[in-house]
Amino acid sequence: MESAEISTEDYSDDFQEHFFEALKQKGIENYDKAVDELLKCKKLQPDNDVVDYELGRNYKELKAYDQAEAYLLAAVEKKPEIWYLDALFDVYEARGETDKAIEVGQRLAKSNGKYKENLVRIYMDTRRYEEALALIKELDARLGRSEEREQQKLWISTRLREHTSEEAKQPETIVPEETEEKNELQEIYRKIENYKKLFNHREVLERATEALEIYPSQPKLYYDRAHALNRLKRHEEAITALQTALDYLIDDTRLENDIYREFVIAYNSLGDKKKALEYSGKMKK
Repeated sequence: MESAEISTEDYSDDFQEHFFEALKQKGIENYDKAVDELLKCKKLQPDNDVVDYELGRNYKELKAYDQAEAYLLAAVEKKPEIWYLDALFDVYEARGETDKAIEVGQRLAKSNGKYKENLVRIYMDTRRYEEALALIKELDARLGRSEEREQQKLWISTRLREHTSEEAKQPETIVPEETEEKNELQEIYRKIENYKKLFNHREVLERATEALEIYPSQPKLYYDRAHALNRLKRHEEAITALQTALDYLIDDTRLENDIYREFVIAYNSLGDKKKALEYSGKMKK
């Protein structure tokens, strides 16, 4: 992430003192104090787009996404710099607002081709497969083929085939209910694992959440949901899902260790080292 530049010649000593203190506090991840200093800058220079940008970035780190969006939109309105849009894009991704992320991603892609790769991923996450394929084709023509884009094309083709096959009306074979349920679960788990291999965390989250409506007592589905939530930086939700997974878990040491591992990731990401250590100690050899 680039930083906006500010000329010290144009600002008072008070402004500079608060602004550089804010940068210092942000550098040591003390985002609350950084925000306090930036709000003092805001009073001194209400229309300063750099201050809006820095406020947006710090609020994002605090997961205060509404405030982050408001300040970043203000910065973009004043001066549509590419790094302002980039920060706004990150906020929409973190909040799962894919339509807004696509809108900003399209603006970024016009300014800088490297953002087209991000746009492909969002198109895939939102099942806009034709647009994803068109953009992949454009990138292949401009940059040459890449292993990542070949995997994306393969994944899209597979997903489209699955969609077609699900829509086709096939005569059903009568299968004992218990066997049918087991087969359905295994197929769900297989698809989820495939999405994990492709790092498609939004699809993992969607599949696991949908499956839990049918199989609400399956601990692995709660684990899969938490696995995706952690990677989407939604750590509090991941912890809730993991706690439910433990409630339903019976005699499965491997899954239990996987659950504890996700607890460690979530608590470390939230800065709760004590809790992370606690769950790390629960893992069985």
